[in-house]
Amino acid sequence: MSLSAWSETPTGRPFFMGADGLPDAELDGFCSYLLAPCRRSAKTWATYANQAAVYIRFLGSQGKSWKEATRDDLRLYYKVRSTTEFQTGQVLKGQSWNVAAAAIVHLYEYGQETGLVRELPFDYRRSRSLFGRGGNLTADLVAKVTPEPINFISIQAYKQLWRTRLRRQRNFQRNLALSDLLVTTGLRISEALSLRTNQIPDPDHPAYARRVSVTIRVVGKGSKPRNVRIPKRILRAIRFYMEDEREDALMALERKAHAQETSEVFLSNRGTPLSARSVEKLFQSISSAIGVALTPHGCRHTFAVYQLEAMIKRMAKNLKELRATGADAYRQILHDPLRQLQLLLGHAQISTTYQYLDFLEESEDLVESSLADWTDWNDENAS
Repeated sequence: MSLSAWSETPTGRPFFMGADGLPDAELDGFCSYLLAPCRRSAKTWATYANQAAVYIRFLGSQGKSWKEATRDDLRLYYKVRSTTEFQTGQVLKGQSWNVAAAAIVHLYEYGQETGLVRELPFDYRRSRSLFGRGGNLTADLVAKVTPEPINFISIQAYKQLWRTRLRRQRNFQRNLALSDLLVTTGLRISEALSLRTNQIPDPDHPAYARRVSVTIRVVGKGSKPRNVRIPKRILRAIRFYMEDEREDALMALERKAHAQETSEVFLSNRGTPLSARSVEKLFQSISSAIGVALTPHGCRHTFAVYQLEAMIKRMAKNLKELRATGADAYRQILHDPLRQLQLLLGHAQISTTYQYLDFLEESEDLVESSLADWTDWNDENAS
């Protein structure tokens, strides 16, 4: 029986269809299982359902059902998906494989809960926690992933090289507004491209007087909302693009039969929502031209590194004022910069945010200065 995973229902709920064109009863239950509160995103449901469908089709080609698969079948599946020995297309590596593995784990956990599967074709191991206390159980299907190097550039290089080159490109209003938005807010490219016109406020409205930024609400990974501060200058650039280049793109769309106007902020020249792939190609082109590599996600890293450095400097400054202002300064010190950055970036785990500490240019000086201040303070009180 051939199976297909779809996500075309109004709610985004995926479902499986058999060769007879009817929903597969057992796998339809798996799709309901995916709709757990911890997996709130329709994109996550579709990803897991599609990965499960690929795995089930693979077993079907071997004459097996997913319910009777063994550890050897999983080893073979990993070899097929992660090497070029059996395929000429793109292979799954690192985190990409782990997404497929997570779908398989969910499939079998559902099968075990419902009695469809007696024995899991994999084991669990206890992973280490950040501070060495316990840890979570992880399926041994999951591969260890080496984090990719953080891609970021200096603010000076961004201003003098990157922005200068963007101004010479076609669609410079759109591209410059988008690039500046990414580097000054830390938005993911998917979050920036999902912005709608009704989310872009007028920065010159009296309600925002005497402010340097305006807060908007965005929905990030896992459908998790968070507040993002956007500098007024960036909002003005976005609105200027919306009134000029974006209107031209909409006019091009109107000339097409049965075309429907879209509400996304950033559009292609055809009037359709701008794709992440198009932005990645633009960044590759600029990187090659100026000899400084930067990706859309690298803008997020750049924001994170410089924002963390600024917050740590502010914390160190507050520390120096501790003796003069007492408890008020102490409360400011307790506003952990890493925790604040975690909230700004929308990281689910603060351990993800720790990676930026290694890239602070002045981190050692800041720590040394802070330790000296504590030493002076303690010495003074002891005398």
